[in-house]
Amino acid sequence: MFDPAMLRRLQKDLQDRMEKMKEDLKTKFVEGSAGGGVVTVVANGNQEISEIRIKPAAIDPEDPEMLQDLIMAATNQALEKSRALNESAVSDITGGLRLPGFF
Repeated sequence: MFDPAMLRRLQKDLQDRMEKMKEDLKTKFVEGSAGGGVVTVVANGNQEISEIRIKPAAIDPEDPEMLQDLIMAATNQALEKSRALNESAVSDITGGLRLPGFF
């Protein structure tokens, strides 16, 4: 027999666990880099950029487009790693079920 109260408790438990996971992911960091490490971007598990490091060797006043490309590549790599970290955490909570609205 269907128990609506139990379903609400399960939903509340899942929401609580997801909120805790989001807080935990704020403290987990991944890095993306480009140009052999001359540009490094750090992101947390919630896809928030927390740091960008650029070595002087990456700065060429004659070619600003190269630096822009390096920053974009490192950022995209960091965000992809962050998404993977996030998806793994969600999968741990949901037992591998892909629930809409959690990514």
